[in-house]
Amino acid sequence: MCDMIPNGQSSVLWNEFHGRANAFGNRVAVATPDSRATFSEIFSAAENLAGQLSGSRVRAGDAVGLCLPNTIDFVVAYLALCRLRCVVLLVSTKYHATELQAITAGTRPDFFLTGNLLSDSLVASVAPVKRKQVFSGATREPLVLIEREDRVGEKGAHWWRKPIESKEQAPSLIKFTSGSTGEPKGIVLSASNLLAETRNVGEGLALTPDDCILSAVPAFHSYGFDLGVLASLHSGARLELRDTFIPRKTMGELARPEISVFLGVPSMYRFFLETRMGEIPNLSHIRYLLSCTAPLSPETINAFHQKFGAVICQHYGSSESGAATTHVPSEVLNRKDSVGQAMPNVRIRIVDPDGHATAAGSAGEVVISGAAVALGYAMGQPGGGSGLKNGEYWTGDVGYLDSDGFLYVTGRLDRLINVGGMKVSPDEVVRVLESCPVVREAAVIGARDQSGEEIVYAAVTLKSEAGENDILAWCRGRLADYKIPRRVDIRSELPRGATGKVRLRPEDVTI
Repeated sequence: MCDMIPNGQSSVLWNEFHGRANAFGNRVAVATPDSRATFSEIFSAAENLAGQLSGSRVRAGDAVGLCLPNTIDFVVAYLALCRLRCVVLLVSTKYHATELQAITAGTRPDFFLTGNLLSDSLVASVAPVKRKQVFSGATREPLVLIEREDRVGEKGAHWWRKPIESKEQAPSLIKFTSGSTGEPKGIVLSASNLLAETRNVGEGLALTPDDCILSAVPAFHSYGFDLGVLASLHSGARLELRDTFIPRKTMGELARPEISVFLGVPSMYRFFLETRMGEIPNLSHIRYLLSCTAPLSPETINAFHQKFGAVICQHYGSSESGAATTHVPSEVLNRKDSVGQAMPNVRIRIVDPDGHATAAGSAGEVVISGAAVALGYAMGQPGGGSGLKNGEYWTGDVGYLDSDGFLYVTGRLDRLINVGGMKVSPDEVVRVLESCPVVREAAVIGARDQSGEEIVYAAVTLKSEAGENDILAWCRGRLADYKIPRRVDIRSELPRGATGKVRLRPEDVTI
């Protein structure tokens, strides 16, 4: 069916990845607990799937939402869409209907490519649709192609869908992350951005075909996609994908001598510390135990080193900027508060409120520049103007650089709550809480729990008698799991400022 693909339609990404894969051949490219596929096999499967998609009217320039868990088919489907020169939308499998509907309304994708288990929720969010079963050939599991029937005539509706002469600069990928309104932001990246990112990561971690990356984070997340999928396709490193995290089992896998890079998040490392083990595994063969999406406390770094004899390297980046910094393993214990030094080809500067560079050690806003910085926003541009300006990303993070170029991130300029790397708008949570029939008024703030993790904390007053569990039950189904308050404090009144406006401050919080 590959002959249905028009000549010359292959993207620069496909050509780049396919060309590099020729050297990797029969090496294992992607593996899960149940199956594995070589580079030759995943590219052959991608060609097959691209032919089926082309025969189902998927064309160059179409926007296709890719909504799959951590499977071999995720990588195959992404490559097939690259082959067809589509704009790929990385859609979380954890999104609820409200977020899927926001994405559909904001970006108007032509198709979604998903699995059987996820297709019903997607269809309910983007109806009217047509549904067709396709197969990648890499696994036995069928995929589902969902076509929006009302997609005709939308190609000029968004700036990123208009024809651009340069294939390298044409939009190629959209990542989603929550914005200040609570609805997802859609960050648009070109093929040039993605190729720059793959080089930065590959060079920054010095990856080779002898490396093996164990990833317990979602491939649809910027962290898992860039440092997992793209890193493997660029370097030839084997990518081991896991869709669930079981501390004892994952630690056992880390003890395998071929594992050289682990993609984790702070909560995983705390679970490792809390898990009883008869014998402490040897982790000396792992070059990078990475932690991203949220700050990692120095206490966790110390405790992990004392228990396992290994250091955790904080990694810092974003959907808008790509990988920005990674800590140097030999420096971690001397600079435990730092997120590391700039990756290759990335420039970081710290600016004061007037936009002037600060001296080493002086705090200001963190600004990132480089070829991986995104083109702009497809939807959900932050209020008050875009953080993407003239090829730079103004992060909204407050931090400073020391005299050796190590970055320290100390806070945020805005009010977003960072729950394990997922951003939560307090205003969205307030709206849901105050829609509850028993709630009179609500206030929401980010607070630190006993482990140092930021959580969603809510304080409410009531119209009628109810308990915390009643209010949490109301939130379920109306908010994504990570947005649901960890604590709802029922009060007789809420704290207010001088003007009478509700003002919940960190000192008002009790965990």
